[in-house]
Amino acid sequence: MPIVTVNLWYDRQVMDEAFAGLPGRTMQWVFDKRVAFGGTASHLSLVSSGATAIVSQSNEELSALAAREVESSLPGARGTRPVRATVVREKQATFSLAPGQPPRPKPETAVRGLVLAGDWTDTGLPATIEGAVISGYRAAELITATREPVNG
Repeated sequence: MPIVTVNLWYDRQVMDEAFAGLPGRTMQWVFDKRVAFGGTASHLSLVSSGATAIVSQSNEELSALAAREVESSLPGARGTRPVRATVVREKQATFSLAPGQPPRPKPETAVRGLVLAGDWTDTGLPATIEGAVISGYRAAELITATREPVNG
């Protein structure tokens, strides 16, 4: 499944948070890299996962879409336009199983002490970094819940 990232640079700060979710929008997340790198202007990265419907749009179309969604979502961006934009397309960023394919595995295995973790396991999320993090937490919880106490 493709992921599209649109980077927008503004000449001033347009959000206070390091990141925000954008529910119901094409671009689902916005990250302000100003928070990580410093400075007074915003460098926003907007991400759309499972972006099959938009991956073929032109850079200009995607930049305009992202700018509209920033302006309508972030009060600090109202009435301003980005001064620069870039687009990154990862056409095969995540895998997607076709209907009828084997299900993604759970972290539990039949081998004592062996658990699975990774973006490809069944977390209820797409095979993304967020899915990998959730999978890692679940695997760690299983390990700590089933380990034997250390005798001292």
